[in-house]
Amino acid sequence: MQESRRLSDDQLRAWVQYLGAQTVVQRALERHLHEAAGISHAEYEILTRLDGAPDRRMRMGELAAVLFSPGSRLNYRITRLAGLGWIRREQHPTDRRGLYAVLTDDGAEFLHGVTPGYRQAVHDHVIGPLTDDEFAELGRISRKLFQHHLGRD
Repeated sequence: MQESRRLSDDQLRAWVQYLGAQTVVQRALERHLHEAAGISHAEYEILTRLDGAPDRRMRMGELAAVLFSPGSRLNYRITRLAGLGWIRREQHPTDRRGLYAVLTDDGAEFLHGVTPGYRQAVHDHVIGPLTDDEFAELGRISRKLFQHHLGRD
């Protein structure tokens, strides 16, 4: 069994500050999307990923992988968004087990209407409080952590 490393006081302080910042930013963006559009941050991300995909479609497994979302949770969200008319499911033409999520025209219109306010909220809660250099450093740190967890160090 691996011995746990003790965090120094500075490391612990930085870790707690990171957790607090991540939590308040996530809650602020979640609140903004709920109040402005009646959707969750996860649902916004689904719509965004589909909007950027070729033909606005992705296989469900691929969508789950890029969102780091378990299939059951993704299916729940896709069902909700489909009920709103923003996404439809399509069967793969040659793979009976393959299923696509497709962003509808109504979904794209909804997304494009919500996006300017979302971008403003990101600016207000993340970009605005930081200098350009600090924001660039945040990007470098985030990319490094992301790549580490994908095994791409």
